Amino acid sequence: MKNSVLILTCILLTVFNYVAFAQKAMVNKPTVSTLKSPDFEVGSGIKEPKGERKDWLQIEVAFRLDSASRDDFIEAVEVKFFVLPKSAQPKYKKLYTAVVNHVDLPKGETLRSSVFLSPNSLARIYGKGKKPNPRDLMVAVELHSGQIIGGEVTDGKSSRWWQKSDAPTDSSMLRPKSKTPFAYLWFDSYAETRD
Repeated sequence: MKNSVLILTCILLTVFNYVAFAQKAMVNKPTVSTLKSPDFEVGSGIKEPKGERKDWLQIEVAFRLDSASRDDFIEAVEVKFFVLPKSAQPKYKKLYTAVVNHVDLPKGETLRSSVFLSPNSLARIYGKGKKPNPRDLMVAVELHSGQIIGGEVTDGKSSRWWQKSDAPTDSSMLRPKSKTPFAYLWFDSYAETRD
């Protein structure tokens, strides 16, 4: 009886490992770009206040998933973002992190995931009145589906700066696209999220 349980356990572990390792992701280098707050027209008849359109920073990664499964979709993938500003104010020189949970991902299609730094977050990190500089951010991205299945970094790959445990971290500043004014723009280009 003990041998049967041991053999069954070994078979299950082998099957689990095969399924876990059968997925992989091809990940492009993350990009950082400056965007102005979107300006929407609303036919409500109410006069909306118009203010200055402010700058946001978008951190985006494109990826394609493959799997040994016959299914055309992969159920879920976590995209982990790690962002390090090089010239932040000392108090805000931290490793900024976010996890975006994507669902129902079609295999073999190029999909995107993104997070944003809001105008107020940028003002806190760099100081009021300073223009954001996309080249100031070091970005690393990891894709996980039970384990890491792919990743890419803008620079510093050999030092693995995003994996250093002694760096102060902050998970409050980066916002997923779904929590920004850009949520409904270019919807079909982005992987669906679980909110």
